[in-house]
Amino acid sequence: MAEALIVLDPQADKSLQAQIREKIIQGILSGSIPAGHKMPSSRRMAELLGVARNTVVLAYQQLVDDSFLVTRERSGFYVSDAVQQQGIISHAEAMPAGVGSEPDRAFWREHCNPVSVSRRALRVRPANWQQYPFPFVSNEYDPRLFPGAEWRECTRDIYAGREVAQWATLGGNEDDRQLVEQICTRLLPRRGIYVDPGQILLASGLQQACYLLGQLLLGGDRSLGMVLPACSETEEIFRRTGVNLNALPQDSDGPLTGAEIQSSGYWFLQPNAHNPTAVTTSLERRRQLLQLANGRGAVIIENDCDHEFCYHGTPLPPLKSFGGGESVIYLYQFPKVIDPGMQLAFVVAPKPVIQRLRALRYNLRERVPAINQRLLAKFIASGHHDAASFRITQQLRERWVALGEALMHHLPKLLVRRAGCGTACWLELPKNLSAEQLQKQAERQGLLLEVAREYNALRIGFAAIEADRIEAGVAILAQLINGEVSQSEETLDNAIGRRLRAADLQAEFPGAVLLGTNALGESYRVQVMADGTMLGYARNDVDVDETDTGRWWLQGDMWVRQWRNWSYGRKASFHVVIDGHRIKWFSETGQLIDTGILARESE
Repeated sequence: MAEALIVLDPQADKSLQAQIREKIIQGILSGSIPAGHKMPSSRRMAELLGVARNTVVLAYQQLVDDSFLVTRERSGFYVSDAVQQQGIISHAEAMPAGVGSEPDRAFWREHCNPVSVSRRALRVRPANWQQYPFPFVSNEYDPRLFPGAEWRECTRDIYAGREVAQWATLGGNEDDRQLVEQICTRLLPRRGIYVDPGQILLASGLQQACYLLGQLLLGGDRSLGMVLPACSETEEIFRRTGVNLNALPQDSDGPLTGAEIQSSGYWFLQPNAHNPTAVTTSLERRRQLLQLANGRGAVIIENDCDHEFCYHGTPLPPLKSFGGGESVIYLYQFPKVIDPGMQLAFVVAPKPVIQRLRALRYNLRERVPAINQRLLAKFIASGHHDAASFRITQQLRERWVALGEALMHHLPKLLVRRAGCGTACWLELPKNLSAEQLQKQAERQGLLLEVAREYNALRIGFAAIEADRIEAGVAILAQLINGEVSQSEETLDNAIGRRLRAADLQAEFPGAVLLGTNALGESYRVQVMADGTMLGYARNDVDVDETDTGRWWLQGDMWVRQWRNWSYGRKASFHVVIDGHRIKWFSETGQLIDTGILARESE
């Protein structure tokens, strides 16, 4: 009986011994293996499961130590009678007839209040997303980035007798002083924020923090301005307060300061990297927003998540750190890759606000578990948080760069938004291409993509996929997109303008300057020299200059170029069409690849 319930997975993270133990416990607790049942001998069980006998012996012994099994001399192992004494109901006690039937469901439908959840909030990725070859999912991470050894060290430390006495006796609505102190002295000063412990409240994640703020500040005839689309969970939480939600328009510098935001008394802003559109609010726009809020008496709720993952220099300062930031309520959630099991967050606000939030949290009985607070405090105090953030940032930067290069190389015509921090970018699709249909086609080829259906766009995460897999995945995505788009766009055969042949190319290109904007919104300038060399200059999306050198030549009627670093240093051949000052690049098969401006140095 017992052996029939055990199916082992050699690929699982757990050891075979642990799997055997858990399956037997599951059978005992469910009643499938009743009290007093004799277990197969260790030799017989090992033969049936195809494992070493010692593996079964160790599993049995641990079950004996935990009182699930007992040994009888010269007889073997038996399920302990103490199991039934603990009040566990076995299958022998039949389930009442009709339980789980449709009348039972109707009964509970009648007694439950209706609950509505937005469709976006219910969308989930496949449970086995890690097994896909190209998981371009956001808010998930490569497990190898997780600082597991450091967490194990801290866990051992906080279970020392003296430590346990401190955190285990924490009051019902208190926050761990050690963690609050670490936040005040280690984390916030790096963001230019200086507060005392009375201005900080811990929360079980960003959603709980938003819920508490929504209950305290919003509702009635009040209005909240936020850029849409937004994180579905956050938007849903605020909508449930009954607040009037105003959609704020934004450009590449962040939320606009027009009539929409001025008509709202509360603003929810994500200056670092808006989720999901990956727009970073510029420094000047941040100043304008804060000045406008102070002038109109508005309250800003600022989400400063993911600032530690900055891939160029240092992140821009949060609104809370500016002079006049007293009207800003600051939110931060520790990254999932650093503490995936806890996802702690905290709120920074004036003391009267924190006192009211603390009272609300107490009424909900939703305090952050004391052990989680002390564990995170120890992790920060030991320097592990800083070290892990630095190491993870370096690895994420490699993926950030790889994704940017792949999108520029394979999808040069599409608009991509990529913030200088965060873990995802935003790809806007042509109007004639369905994002939802593309998602289904991509999944069949091993690509997991996240879709914003209402905006016909993709959110492409890069934290869960290895850097060396990114280009191959983007290449497949490009094939799917180009296959749909090419049916309705200009081709070499019907191109408007003058096609350049070999003699024309030789006359036009030496001394020419090529100007344009790539898929990431970065402006570029390429000088084409008469000696067959090129000098490329680009200003990327975080205002950092990049340069590269390359060479060019003719191959029949095609213009060929090869950069040292850009475009992976690969050779690329193009047919060229000129329409006034506009230059169009077509692939060898006649597909439109990119457009730009052809100028001269004197121009």
